[in-house]
Amino acid sequence: MTKDGGANLRQGKMEDVETIANFNCAMAEETEGLQLDRGVVIKGVQAVMLDAAKGRYYVIEEEGQVVSCLLITFEWSDWRNSNYWWIQSVYTHPSYRRKGHFSKLFKHVVTEGRAAGAAAVRLYADSQNLRAQEVYRKLGMTSHYLVFETQC
Repeated sequence: MTKDGGANLRQGKMEDVETIANFNCAMAEETEGLQLDRGVVIKGVQAVMLDAAKGRYYVIEEEGQVVSCLLITFEWSDWRNSNYWWIQSVYTHPSYRRKGHFSKLFKHVVTEGRAAGAAAVRLYADSQNLRAQEVYRKLGMTSHYLVFETQC
């Protein structure tokens, strides 16, 4: 898709499943102290790759290796007669952080979302992850919502 400074942004593909699953497990551990079941995560990533209605991954490669990723999922809004695009499963390998990879992925997703007629691009952040929240604000994101959940 795009290439600059040795970094290539492209849509994820089946060959990326193991790397993305590893990144998802690492992200959960780093940000929330959660140990995910890697087998379940692999199946979840594969499910997205096999069914575009579930979402799509974007990755950044450097030197032929995936170093950063994010997932877009869709939520229908009857208020807007359009989908919200949700950013999830954001991760950059520690050796490649602070190089603008998330910013590059984010800008690409916003451009793609506009072209597809999305209502907005949204994400949620752990309330304790202040560093991530600052990055999101610097990119012009705001929020007036709180997200609540219950386990099923």
